[in-house]
Amino acid sequence: MSTGSTKDIAHQLAQLAYALSAEKDHERLLEQIIDGCISLSNADGGSLYTLSDEDSNELVFRVLRNRSLALNTKPENLPSVLLHTESGGESKLVAVQTFLTEKTINVPDAYRCGQYDFSGTLAFDDQLNYRSQSFLSVPLKDHEGQMIGVMQLINAQDEQGNIVAFSTKQEALFESVASLAATALTKQKLMDGQRVLFESFIQLIGRAIDHKSPVTGKHCEHVPEIAMLLADAVNSADHGIYADTQWDDEEMYELKVAAWLHDCGKITTPEAIIDKATKLHTLIDRIELVEGRFREHKQQLEIELLRALPSLDLTAAADAQTEFEARCAQLDDDLTFLQKANIGGEFMAPEHQARVERIGLSEWVDVNGQTRRMLSDDEIKNLCITRGTLTEDERQIMRDHIKVTIDMLESLSYPRNLSNVTEIACNHHESLNGKGYPRGLDAEQLSLRARIMCIADIFEALTSADRPYKQGMKLSQSMTIMGRMVEEGHLDPDLFALFAHSGTYRKYGERHMAERQLDEVDLGSLPGLREYA
Repeated sequence: MSTGSTKDIAHQLAQLAYALSAEKDHERLLEQIIDGCISLSNADGGSLYTLSDEDSNELVFRVLRNRSLALNTKPENLPSVLLHTESGGESKLVAVQTFLTEKTINVPDAYRCGQYDFSGTLAFDDQLNYRSQSFLSVPLKDHEGQMIGVMQLINAQDEQGNIVAFSTKQEALFESVASLAATALTKQKLMDGQRVLFESFIQLIGRAIDHKSPVTGKHCEHVPEIAMLLADAVNSADHGIYADTQWDDEEMYELKVAAWLHDCGKITTPEAIIDKATKLHTLIDRIELVEGRFREHKQQLEIELLRALPSLDLTAAADAQTEFEARCAQLDDDLTFLQKANIGGEFMAPEHQARVERIGLSEWVDVNGQTRRMLSDDEIKNLCITRGTLTEDERQIMRDHIKVTIDMLESLSYPRNLSNVTEIACNHHESLNGKGYPRGLDAEQLSLRARIMCIADIFEALTSADRPYKQGMKLSQSMTIMGRMVEEGHLDPDLFALFAHSGTYRKYGERHMAERQLDEVDLGSLPGLREYA
């Protein structure tokens, strides 16, 4: 057996069993299996193969260890092992035969064994001046009895360090260890599969919302990237306020999940509002109806002129023609103004709103003798929107997506490692000064990761090029606006300082923003920006 006592072996087994049950990283789990078995048997080395996920005819090297040769790395460059040759025959490699027969194979001396193919092993020995002598190859079966891999130990050693054959007691021991290891591997694989499925599902929701409207573009996809970049900057901070802040892998994963789900409530927001590219847009852009109304008015003026001309002298006819042309020119000018007003912007001057109302209230009589207005009350209301394309009622419906998000996410049952998803995801429209929505939370009620979400959501919205009423802003414009939001108490000043001084904003910009947007940002003149310290 090994050089240790039965008590030592029992202790090592207990440690290995605990490690196999506690380890969450799949690759590290494989390494611990081999390391534990090498320690238990006092072997010089070991390797572990698993069945390829892509090809059921391949065993893939996952771990390779050798104490004498100081091999302690993942065998990335080693070729996979085929279970069957191209002609359909079985490979005679000992690992393959262990897999195919599902039985343990114990080889006392590979140099004297003609039953299995050790040509590759001998070539390896010759190259590295090593002698691979005793082998113990053990099958790995999952809980359903299906083969999932092979564990192989090499060169058992006695108490004096001499290479000896693996004993029958060691065979029985490592078959038990292999069964335990296979169970742990299967459990980890199932957990990894569930995690991948869960991530795929939440990304599916995010992408479905993005695809629901060209207006939202890739918002749900890009916000997580910005959030993770800023979180990485917090983790990497070696000085200042975040020097002692370190999120582990589970906490970073929780932030990632929350970021993907932060706008899931938009799946219920009416497309007519999400897609409202112009102020008059409903199922169609109603500017077309306005244009038709203007054409009809001009045609009515022309009809009235033609009816009046036969009864007018030359002078009066000329005056009537001049007046007609002037009124048509005014109508053309008014229509051009309304067409421009229909395109949302960042600001609409009060005098422009007054002109919309003046045009809208003007009346004319159609061919049927009906008095008509140039614009309806609803058209006037929409064309007077001061910012963007949404009325206050529509903006409120849009804001209500966060209430739906809260309802959706609070209805889920989370595992412990995702217990903060709702708090992180649902507070990205809150402000440190308590003036955000929907709950008006203040700084003390917002976690650091929720504050990261606030910055990520706003930065993506400012720089995105898919909004219907504006081009994506340049970096300098976006950072200036965010700096003013810091001054007004909306955004976390320390996070904004790190966002700027770490270059996180530019790192994201270089990945996703147009060349014209990547201008230089003078950090020294940004409002609200303090030195990160």
